[in-house]
Amino acid sequence: MSTFTLENEAFAGLVFYGGLCLAKTTAMSTVTAVYRFAKGSFPSAEDAKVLTKDPEKRKRLLQPNEEVERTRSVHRNDLENVVPFVLLGLLYISTNPPAATALTHFKLFTGFRFLHSFCYLIPLPQPSRVLSFTGGYLVTLSMLYRVLTA
Repeated sequence: MSTFTLENEAFAGLVFYGGLCLAKTTAMSTVTAVYRFAKGSFPSAEDAKVLTKDPEKRKRLLQPNEEVERTRSVHRNDLENVVPFVLLGLLYISTNPPAATALTHFKLFTGFRFLHSFCYLIPLPQPSRVLSFTGGYLVTLSMLYRVLTA
């Protein structure tokens, strides 16, 4: 059986859980856009200029909004963590880990990423967000250790 086929339970797990994480990461750009329009907070003068000709309204549209910044932070944090997880997951799969161990890694990382986003967007009090981030990071480090010692 080939390592990188859906017949390999570990690889199929990476495809599924990595796909969920990437879908969430992709969705965060849409969530950010929705928040921008709902809160009237845009990143550039060109955006504000399209929405209004009134210079005072443009200034207000260019003001940062905490909820928009939170969604942007979730998206940025996903990009910093999910992309390396998926790439590292491919290297990890190449070491032929036991399927149960690999699936545990993938499920934990996915759970921690969704929890991290939830903690950030609600927002829940610290240390909830830092604990969910740390959990996902430790999963990634565990996979990295396996890759480097294989």
